Amino acid sequence: GSYVMEEVEFFHKASKTAIICDLIQRFPEPTGIMLKLGGVVGENGSTPRDWRITFWPFGKGELRKSRDAILGWKAEKLIIAHGTCVESNASDVIEKALYWI
Repeated sequence: GSYVMEEVEFFHKASKTAIICDLIQRFPEPTGIMLKLGGVVGENGSTPRDWRITFWPFGKGELRKSRDAILGWKAEKLIIAHGTCVESNASDVIEKALYWI
């Protein structure tokens, strides 16, 4: 979907763990202004705003399919490359973080 980045997500079935590299970033407070402006601060985090625009105008359909597949995993845990990982109810965090799709 993105014309700039390529992202691969993984799911470990035995542990019900989603592994998401860059699509979701979630940093705790306090943090710098740039992270706040990027929309990646807080309990749910999100995709950095500057990356979101790389899916417009043509990649949104592919992105929705990918999001739906990830939500279909019903992940309990979430490992991310940038920020705080999730130990329980990861599906809720993922759904909220990807609200913009």
